[in-house]
Amino acid sequence: MQMFRRSLLRAGAGLALAAVTLTGPKLAFAEDKIRIAALSFGESGEYMKAWSTEIQNHPAVKSGEVEITVFDGKYDPLTQSNQIDTAITQQFNAIIMSPFDLEASAPPIEKAAEANIPLIVSALKTKSTKYTASIIVNDTEGGRIIAEELAKRLPNGGNVVLMEGPIGQSAQIERRAGIDAGLAKFPNLKLIEDKTGNWSRAEGQALMENWLLAHPGEINGVLAENDEMALGAIEAMKSAGIDLKTVPVLAIDGIPDAKRAVKKGEMAVSLYKYARAEGQGAVDLALRAIKGESYKPQSEIWGSLMEWKGGTEKDYVVPWLVLDSTNVEKYM
Repeated sequence: MQMFRRSLLRAGAGLALAAVTLTGPKLAFAEDKIRIAALSFGESGEYMKAWSTEIQNHPAVKSGEVEITVFDGKYDPLTQSNQIDTAITQQFNAIIMSPFDLEASAPPIEKAAEANIPLIVSALKTKSTKYTASIIVNDTEGGRIIAEELAKRLPNGGNVVLMEGPIGQSAQIERRAGIDAGLAKFPNLKLIEDKTGNWSRAEGQALMENWLLAHPGEINGVLAENDEMALGAIEAMKSAGIDLKTVPVLAIDGIPDAKRAVKKGEMAVSLYKYARAEGQGAVDLALRAIKGESYKPQSEIWGSLMEWKGGTEKDYVVPWLVLDSTNVEKYM
């Protein structure tokens, strides 16, 4: 009988230990700092480096309330998919993702939803609807704006070349749609070349060198879906002895090198994409999903730039700002 009682006690102790083991990690999560995985589509790009830096500069991160782990997607949708698996396995409290590929990002995002991990889409879109919230510019509007800004600078029309982002990425698809819609309003602007430069300064330079050889003296304006490619085009044009004031170059993102190029008169326009809004805004939305309706946003972007609306909107749209010679100094 005593042996039977000792067996029961040992069994009870084992069950108690199993319960502690199962519930322990959840209790630890409640007591420890909040852990958020930030999935950048590629840290080699200047905008994404700015995005991840802004996330790490969020007040809740600076105070130690939140711990950020940045994952470099290296321009590869499979890498990003594996990183979501890692975030799920390591039980991060939330994920912020800048999806490299519109279509390929959907299945991993749906995995996070099945694991009940809040996922905030930032900077680029996904085909999935299973994300918690998004905070992104309107890329179609951005494309339309730079096309119309080019038309202002070429009132008599002319030949235009276009550098695109990686084919299939949401920013490439939507910026191209906006550019096409903008150019359609000005039949005297003729698109004579368009090709992807993969967001790369080096590829942008190579594209422009080829186009200058193929169309000597015939290119009147340059549109680029991001600043990096535009800066490469500017280097090619400078090497060819082209007066940049006579052939306007317009692009998107407002990265520091582009702002300097606008100030020097080498770039006509850079459309400013707020890395702080897309980065820090995403942190606030993640914290709202974790903490509930009592959470108050901490980034300065809310109120001054965007409305918080209780943090309950599915999709937040970040406004654009046209940077040109008249205002760029303010944003240097």
